[in-house]
Amino acid sequence: MYASETWRSNRRIESKLRCFEGRCLRGISGIRWEHRVTSKEIFELRTGIRPILEEVKERRWRWLRHVFKMSKSRQLLITLTWNPQRARKKGRPKSTWRRSVESERVGSGKTWN
Repeated sequence: MYASETWRSNRRIESKLRCFEGRCLRGISGIRWEHRVTSKEIFELRTGIRPILEEVKERRWRWLRHVFKMSKSRQLLITLTWNPQRARKKGRPKSTWRRSVESERVGSGKTWN
């Protein structure tokens, strides 16, 4: 979870995190593949912990609240609010950290304010 606030997320990365977490929890709980236990049952009934994706998203928003409380002259805040005007170079990833946070914000009803 170290520096998870800065992780760029997309469906592929989130799927890998869910698989890893499920595999670890099944191993810790002693659940084998023959037992046919759903991931939902593992989270809610057996372990009682929150999924890792929820924790990452919560940490990201907590970190953003901290950053937006900083003075307007801080380099980090300037970097987060900067909006480049030219197009990206060919071959660059379509999704950025900021775009992934924006998509979370729209889905959850949170605002930058």
